[in-house]
Amino acid sequence: MPVQDAPEIWQDPEQMPCNPATLLDAICLQAARVLAAAARSVTPDTATCFKILSRAKAVDSRLATWPSLVPQDWWPIPLDRDMVPTEVAEAGLHGDHCDIYPDISICDSWLNWRFTRLKILGLIADYEQTESKHDAMLEFQQVTDDILAAVPFMLGSKCKPADMFDTVFKYPCLPGTSVLRSHYYSAAAFGGLTLWSPLKTILEHARHLRKDQMQFALQQIRRLGTLYDVRMPKPKGPP
Repeated sequence: MPVQDAPEIWQDPEQMPCNPATLLDAICLQAARVLAAAARSVTPDTATCFKILSRAKAVDSRLATWPSLVPQDWWPIPLDRDMVPTEVAEAGLHGDHCDIYPDISICDSWLNWRFTRLKILGLIADYEQTESKHDAMLEFQQVTDDILAAVPFMLGSKCKPADMFDTVFKYPCLPGTSVLRSHYYSAAAFGGLTLWSPLKTILEHARHLRKDQMQFALQQIRRLGTLYDVRMPKPKGPP
């Protein structure tokens, strides 16, 4: 049968349904365009700075509304530190809690949203000259805390390379539940790789971090280096 090459045949008869992940992809595309424009402007004049800043704020407004589009069963649930297995806390737990997600793919969508927003908030903090600069930095730090809270769910107690089907490691879970076997496999396959870009983005914006955040992010990306045998990025900005 000959291959149909008429463009109208490729088109869907109706608009495709959108889920939170595909909606996020569309917003991330806008964010990428703003970031590319900023990267091209090595020494921007005042007018160019204002234009880039305005575009960045517009994209951040769209990013900030994304959680309202997420169904309730996609939202992470915080788990207090005293409910986290000791082995997991010792391997890496930042602050007083970690977040539990329905599964790895949903956690990936949240992390994608967060590290994209980090890049935009970092750009706003760099370009802004008013009180909004401080607000952007505070929001940057809050988003960073939320990324770091996903580390135990993704990595559990694992600190060294192991077989993908090894279930001896501990993972946090909500009271009255147990860790699904599928989570052991998906976390082993994708957990660390999913965390890599968010942690790398955090370290690239070290100038906007609290000291505890930078130290923990650096510890965890070194941990990923051990797990996956990859080279470590160097943090930018003052320690």
